Amino acid sequence: MPRALATPTVVAPRGSVTVVTPAPPTVSRRGVLKLSFWSALAALLAGAGAGLLNSVYPRNVAGFGGRVVVPAAKVPPPGAPPLQNIEGRFWLVNLAPGEGRIAGGAAESAGGLVALWRKCPHLGCTIPWKDSYRSPHDAEGRRGWFLCPCHGSTYSKAGVRIFGPAARSMDTMLIEVDRAGNVIVDTGKITKGNAANPARAVPPPAAT
Repeated sequence: MPRALATPTVVAPRGSVTVVTPAPPTVSRRGVLKLSFWSALAALLAGAGAGLLNSVYPRNVAGFGGRVVVPAAKVPPPGAPPLQNIEGRFWLVNLAPGEGRIAGGAAESAGGLVALWRKCPHLGCTIPWKDSYRSPHDAEGRRGWFLCPCHGSTYSKAGVRIFGPAARSMDTMLIEVDRAGNVIVDTGKITKGNAANPARAVPPPAAT
């Protein structure tokens, strides 16, 4: 007994070509629903992944090695404690006139903005600001110093070394101030620190 064909056929007369036409595939309602579900889930996961990636690595934001902007509203006033910028790895200092030098060091400066790389020149430890610390190595007994927690190197508010195994003062970064008063720190342009750090200060934004 001949086997039944799974698909309809069109049989031509003897000597001609036989053409077999496959039946169109059928998709059940359940299959359509499953396909829609998995497509929607894939789109949702793709969107969530893009959002997470953008939050971890935000676009159009320059980190260390690039230009970092400190908005005018966040710039500390002259004489205020330094502002730490985590993204750019620096301390933004707004020196009051004559501030930041050490006794017997360079001549007093007119003050202004200095961006200090928070890395200690000795072995690279992160240097915190100690607002109430009084250094025993300062003849004037002033409070407020950068103090390396690793080996005790001590620096003035302008990053001038006063004590410790560090071979030099804290390094500085290039600063610009735009017309709106925002401070742009170029963390890719670093200059080795020395006793003349206060003289590198840039005039702060004009008071409004």
